[in-house]
Amino acid sequence: MDPAARQMIFPFCLQRPLFMILALVTVFLVYINFPNVKMYRMLNMHSISGSDPQWSRYPLPKIYSTMQQEVEMQKTDWTHRLVQYGYQNHSFTPEERTEGTVLMQMIKWPKPPNPAVPFQKSSDASRARFVILNSGKTFYVRDQLQVMLRMYDFEGNPKQYGGDFILARIHTPELKAGSVGTVIDNQNGFYYINFNLSWPGKVQVSVSLVHPSEGIQVLERLREERPDRVNFKSAFRLGTTSETTLCNLYLTQTKPLCNFTDLRTGEPWFCYKPEKLPCSSRINHAKGTYVKGLLKGDEVIYFKRGSNIKKPILPYIPGYITVEPSRHAVGASQECVRGKPMLSPSGYYFQDQWMSTTCNIRSFDTAAKVTGCLHGKKVYLFGDSTIRQWFEYLIAFVPALKKFDLGNPEKIGPHLAVDTENNIIVEFRPHGPPIRFTTVSSQDLRYISNELDGIKGGKDTVIGITLWSHFSTFPVEVYIRRLQNIRRSILRLLGRNPDTVVVIKTANVQALPGEVSLYNSDWFSYQLDIVMRKMFTDINVGFVDAWEMTVAHYLPHELHPRTVIIKNQIDVLLSYVCPAGKE
Repeated sequence: MDPAARQMIFPFCLQRPLFMILALVTVFLVYINFPNVKMYRMLNMHSISGSDPQWSRYPLPKIYSTMQQEVEMQKTDWTHRLVQYGYQNHSFTPEERTEGTVLMQMIKWPKPPNPAVPFQKSSDASRARFVILNSGKTFYVRDQLQVMLRMYDFEGNPKQYGGDFILARIHTPELKAGSVGTVIDNQNGFYYINFNLSWPGKVQVSVSLVHPSEGIQVLERLREERPDRVNFKSAFRLGTTSETTLCNLYLTQTKPLCNFTDLRTGEPWFCYKPEKLPCSSRINHAKGTYVKGLLKGDEVIYFKRGSNIKKPILPYIPGYITVEPSRHAVGASQECVRGKPMLSPSGYYFQDQWMSTTCNIRSFDTAAKVTGCLHGKKVYLFGDSTIRQWFEYLIAFVPALKKFDLGNPEKIGPHLAVDTENNIIVEFRPHGPPIRFTTVSSQDLRYISNELDGIKGGKDTVIGITLWSHFSTFPVEVYIRRLQNIRRSILRLLGRNPDTVVVIKTANVQALPGEVSLYNSDWFSYQLDIVMRKMFTDINVGFVDAWEMTVAHYLPHELHPRTVIIKNQIDVLLSYVCPAGKE
């Protein structure tokens, strides 16, 4: 048994010489009978091989890799809630119904055994500890590293169930290097975290508890019971008369409604009808207020500023190893090709440059390189403000790309930029509601699916898509239906012109001060991200893994990542457009 792991589990006995004999007997008995120690012993018997790139020897993930497991069909049709919201029951194909059922089961999160766990019995990051397994061995680049974590509650008792949301990374600050870990929840208080070692030197392990399982139980309740916790509004104007009313995906019919359901996609949206004006006089859409007073009783404790959100978990012994250069030659990377599944980890940082684990990411570090790649191309960026950052980066980095003033607010759009000399057009357009922007013209509230249906496509057309953040307050069923509509339009577009480059940007992590988690928790985003990745698997699209690119980086988590991260996202995008210097 690894001494570090043994001390981590039994520190009390080992620090009391008077009880040494009893301690040795106890260690032996627990080692033989305690299932987690048995598991640890098994892991040592099947130690990590430096030449084996797979994780097949480790326990199958029970939470974070649920996409790889078979799922049982739920008896309740997932479309039931959507029909209540105004979606048309006949619009769902049998395949879509089955897919939605599988997806909802796939993201099902384990709950604490007791729905009313006292806060003192919840997970405490300050008491939890992790240990590097086989820390005494010599590690080489391309080896795998595994960490074991034990969770405790605030009273110092080991947790007997899982469900905590944990993020982990390895990093070397001097090299500006970093990579994410894959968390495996054994649902008994023990977690294993797997890392690929991709660079030599001193490599540190950092682990954080984003939310305890008891806090996630609260987030789940809010998602299911309070989809109205952010409301929206629209102004209506006719002549000199104007009114503003409440809007949302679903409104109780306490008074007449204006039905703004999109006729082509069937996506519903409603506003309360103005008292004096017709529904046709709507002029804009805007976010309203964030509803307060959502928490009940002790739930408040889980979301207080500085309480138990994104708290670091410390190692039991020094949480670092030294990695030696690889003993094997590294083969040349392939070109980035659309249609391949996204692996995890999908890449790592080295000297602040994102390196893909599957293909060669080119560095477009000059305006000339970007211009050369985009020469003669139309670039369409659809989604939220995190993809608007791509537009902002390109017009700031490429002087010849001039923004054409459409008179729209800078942080909202739509926006257009043109390089007439190189025949480049870049357009950003926000996705349709729900979207929590300040004010968007009604005429600019367009659904991505409809926009894609209006694009001819071809080898000179590049499309970037993301949407996730503005769906975090709604049941996941709403997000699944939106992606089904978008995917259907992507398939039609690729059917018309298979050479069209379509790239999906995933969600990213963000800062979670105080009650921000109630509306935009990383856990909400993570669940949506799992759905997005699964739904676009086996489709001829590329991926920009913004999730891993923000978790792995040394900069603090922000909803809108800083320029160095956006630059690397653009490098991945353009590596699909212009692989191996094919401008």
